[in-house]
Amino acid sequence: MEGVVVTSAISVEDRCIDAFNELKCNRHITTVLYRLNDSLDTLILDYEGNLTHDELLKSLPSDPRLVAYELCFADRDGSRRAAIVLISWSPQGISSERMAAHAAVYVALRNQLGGIDLFVEAMRQSDLEYNRLVRAARA
Repeated sequence: MEGVVVTSAISVEDRCIDAFNELKCNRHITTVLYRLNDSLDTLILDYEGNLTHDELLKSLPSDPRLVAYELCFADRDGSRRAAIVLISWSPQGISSERMAAHAAVYVALRNQLGGIDLFVEAMRQSDLEYNRLVRAARA
């Protein structure tokens, strides 16, 4: 399997980077979800496509995901803006091994991907409430 090594123990499939670049550069998609494989040694592409904010929230499972998301909103002056958000979705109740692997790959991905406007760590859907994200993106 080809990929980029982001930590000494976890690699990232090339398709993960390609999907992020598609979101960032071409804007044909608004949402990319990533997950660790069952062995917790490779970040793999889980979903790429277009989701509204509500659809994104509904799609989040009970296990960790990393999400690259194009947040669209109106700025204070009324102009349309978009911010690329990298979300670490870590719901409560997951194993410490899975949590540690997820945290490690999130930090590594933060350092590897360019063009991200906002980084968010979320344990509950309320952490990802639309207005909360917009306030953070405007700051």
